[in-house]
Amino acid sequence: MIGLKASGKLYQEINADSIFNKKNIKALIIEGVDTRKANRTSSMYKKMIGKIEEVISCTPANIGIFCASYKVAEALLSNGIGTISNKYNKKLFIEEPGLSASENTLLVNDFKSMANSNNGGGILLGVCGGRNSEGEDYPGDYMNSVIIAGFPYHLPTPRVEAKIAYYDRAFTGNGWNLAYLYPAIQRANQASGRPIRKVNDKGALIFMDSRFKQKINWISPWIRKEIKVVEDRANGIIEELYNFWKT
Repeated sequence: MIGLKASGKLYQEINADSIFNKKNIKALIIEGVDTRKANRTSSMYKKMIGKIEEVISCTPANIGIFCASYKVAEALLSNGIGTISNKYNKKLFIEEPGLSASENTLLVNDFKSMANSNNGGGILLGVCGGRNSEGEDYPGDYMNSVIIAGFPYHLPTPRVEAKIAYYDRAFTGNGWNLAYLYPAIQRANQASGRPIRKVNDKGALIFMDSRFKQKINWISPWIRKEIKVVEDRANGIIEELYNFWKT
């Protein structure tokens, strides 16, 4: 619950420890890439794909890539994510806008089935805030690694601006956090937790946008306690993930 402290209301806060084994969680924030509007260039997306390749090369089976928006997903496709998936013999599944419920169910089931195949697994390319990043679970090998590609802010529409103005009045200037930042970080938190659904699940949770470093205190506590920032250098992600998946 956000904003209670600022409201002056009395409440009792209860914090519960995570039930998950911290040895089974590898959480990383990746520096050197972001999806700010000014940086959405082919060179930035190719750099991001290079870092995504490091994740793919270490992951034993299935990977989820949940993008900040469909535009980011389209940019990854046009800049060669399909070539990388073929290189590692991982079938690419694309969540497209407009899929019916039955079509999406088939897509997800086909993706999950790759975890039990002998051909290296699959890659699900979708979006934060979508049905596959929030309404679906991927325990076990159904999703070993998840990548949050970009910081999932919504476009600043008149509706969003109106919410910011309202919360500014109701919560003493905290409108931007409540109406804009919090929904974005919630989408990232929801998507990043998809692989860790059961007590013994093991997963790599990759926040691939340098802005997550500045907003680290908003990330779910059970993830934040294990998180590490990876500097912008070649093979930095491999150095973190190789032994994680080998043990």
